[in-house]
Amino acid sequence: MQSDANQQESETFSIQWRTAMPMLTSMIVKSLLFVLLIPTACLLMFLLALALIDGQLTMASAASFTLIALALLIGLFLLGIVSILVFFGNRYDLEFTLTESGVRSSVTGKTKRKNAVINTLLMLSGKPSFAGAGLLAASRQSEFITWDKMDNFVVNPEKREIALRKGHRTLMLLHCPAELYPKIHSVIETNLN
Repeated sequence: MQSDANQQESETFSIQWRTAMPMLTSMIVKSLLFVLLIPTACLLMFLLALALIDGQLTMASAASFTLIALALLIGLFLLGIVSILVFFGNRYDLEFTLTESGVRSSVTGKTKRKNAVINTLLMLSGKPSFAGAGLLAASRQSEFITWDKMDNFVVNPEKREIALRKGHRTLMLLHCPAELYPKIHSVIETNLN
């Protein structure tokens, strides 16, 4: 098996570009909502189950728990939006490389420096869950996904975004420059169809 460096040297075809992805107008906001919806729904089910077991479940208590869960979901979602605006200024600097064997995504520029500071603070927080989140985030600053790990893609031509997927799970979101979008789309279509 070739190393990543040897594999890149042997590539005869490569498209490379840098982009500042606008976070609030991309699929990231939809993903954030989905990620927050699952634990909030689990919390609501847990509270309803506890009330049912305790014999205290009524329409009023169910409505109260639902309002609490909804307020929590909205609050966390708004906190996520504010964090995106404050920490990242609604832009995420990325570099993409499309090759014969797959796609590489790397964080670059100011975003890379901000991520390094945030991840280091998380790792030094003294709390295992925060440290784990920091380590996990730091490990995903550069990713390479081979074509055989993907099986479909979803395009948004208006935003020039292509989501590379495995089943229903998005593995990578490409934000393409206008001049390269048709060529990138064609290469992805060739490799995934």
